Amino acid sequence: MAKTREFQCVHYINEGNCGLGRKGEFYGSCQTCSAYKKKPHSRPNRKDTRKKRLERISRKERDWLY
Repeated sequence: MAKTREFQCVHYINEGNCGLGRKGEFYGSCQTCSAYKKKPHSRPNRKDTRKKRLERISRKERDWLY
C-alpha cells in the first residue's frame, strides 16, 4: 500500500459508512480514495514513532561498539 493516511477523512462517518456511499473502511478503501480530504483539527490514528525507535536502535549499536 503506497499511501498511509493516518488522519480521518471528512466523508468518513464510521467503519463501513462513508458520506459518499463508498465502503468506508479506514485501513482499506479510505487509504486510496481519490476524494480523501483530511478532517480539520483531527488527531492521527496512531503516533509516528519511527524516529524514536531509530534513535534507540542507533544508541544501542553505538554503546555495543564502544
